[in-house]
Amino acid sequence: MLCTTLTTLTLAFLTTLFHPVIVFGLTLDEILEKSKSDPDFAWDMYLSYISQLSPNVSASESKKIEQVGRIINAKRKLKELDFAVKEDIEGLIKFLKTNSIKTTLKYYILEIFREETLAEYLNNNVSHNLDVLLLTNILTIDVKDYVESVLNVISQDDKAKKHFLDTVLKRLEKKDVFVNAIFEELYQRYSNAEKETRNRILELYKDFKTYRYSDARFEKILNKTSKTWYKFWHSFMEFSSRLARFADNFVFVTIVLVVMTTIILFSIPFVRYKIFHVLGLKKLAALTYRKIVDKDPLNEDKRLTLAQLYEEAGMFEEAMNEYNFLKRIKLE
Repeated sequence: MLCTTLTTLTLAFLTTLFHPVIVFGLTLDEILEKSKSDPDFAWDMYLSYISQLSPNVSASESKKIEQVGRIINAKRKLKELDFAVKEDIEGLIKFLKTNSIKTTLKYYILEIFREETLAEYLNNNVSHNLDVLLLTNILTIDVKDYVESVLNVISQDDKAKKHFLDTVLKRLEKKDVFVNAIFEELYQRYSNAEKETRNRILELYKDFKTYRYSDARFEKILNKTSKTWYKFWHSFMEFSSRLARFADNFVFVTIVLVVMTTIILFSIPFVRYKIFHVLGLKKLAALTYRKIVDKDPLNEDKRLTLAQLYEEAGMFEEAMNEYNFLKRIKLE
């Protein structure tokens, strides 16, 4: 009995020694969750946790433990910033609207939020919330990657465009790089666009110019388009283009009318017979005229014409039948 009791106590001791989670009833996730409300207390919990660790911890578990420690430590450094403690990305973006980020602060923020998490949030939300671009102030990604997404938004939403120019762009640390990339994309679009789209691009450029952003290529275009001779030439070319489109449409309509008229006329046997006869298609002319005769079989003139058509087509047997039919009609 005593031996059994000692064995049980020994097993309990070993379990306690090698599995501290059971002792404290805590996990790393629970410690992390606690850090969202009290980083200092979570740090104490973390220290207690690691003090009881076995030396046989796996590499993956060791890496996770280290990561949790770095997060909690960063929160302790930034515990005055509520968004950092609560891991609130929206709060972080709001903070970036009014604050510049120094290197040390950037380091701690990335420890808490992780770069891949913020990059994913940016990618998922940039199409409907341009404020997320401010995350590029602390990320190492290339801000130029978001030029197309931003242009698509501000080209269609005037309210979003104004907010971007008034607020977001001013707070971007790499705004000059970003604006130059925007102008490059706009110029490429302008070069490949039709007149109406070009005008919209120029209007968008003018909006940027209002905020003192400019591009030599667009300035050259604006200077040229403001000259009287250019306006006259452009009006002339536009008129010529409309005239050409009208001519194209006229030709198309004419062709359609001709085709429709031909189809209608061809549906009339007599017209079809005349066309075949004029074209020298004698057999087709005779066979077509036969349908006319069938509708008026006792008409001698039509029978005679049919007999002659058969002869011209080399259909002598059919011609003889028609002549014999004419004789019977006269005898009757």
